[in-house]
Amino acid sequence: MEMEQWRTIQLSKEQTKVISNQLNHNSEMLVFGMGNDTPLWISKCKNTIFLEDNVDWFYRFDGMKKYLVKYDTDITDWKGLLNERKKLHLKLPDEIAGMKFDVILVDGPAGYNDDCPGRMKSIYMASRMVKKKGHIFVHDCDREVEEAYCDKYLGDVYKIVDTDMRWYNGDKNGIKED
Repeated sequence: MEMEQWRTIQLSKEQTKVISNQLNHNSEMLVFGMGNDTPLWISKCKNTIFLEDNVDWFYRFDGMKKYLVKYDTDITDWKGLLNERKKLHLKLPDEIAGMKFDVILVDGPAGYNDDCPGRMKSIYMASRMVKKKGHIFVHDCDREVEEAYCDKYLGDVYKIVDTDMRWYNGDKNGIKED
């Protein structure tokens, strides 16, 4: 990426480097959320799929596999939903509903204030959609909600990438099963 593009990416260079190092041209990647880093992930894998709830971000990019999804959660309800697996299931398009991924990046939906849906469903679904030896990266883990859902559904942290990103490895920590 050009130096100017790095200034607008929400993820740090270290975060993108660590994630990129887990990808190859045979990888299948799922990304919850689209942002200025979206073009980077398309170039790294044979199959990158994006799930986005924000219409502005969804229509900002063309030429990729992307699906507009609806989150029916409210971040203020996070404590009551923590043990409600059925309510945490996200309705996915039929084309990807049964897929498993080598790498999953959870960077959406928004979860920065009480008007957001929060990442409860994304984290839960990532735990169900990762391949046995796959990797899950969760951005903004310095927030209470993301931390609680990662602890509940993803198990032990494999590595702290930096202050706001955690790396979970299905082979190392045994992503929590139902």
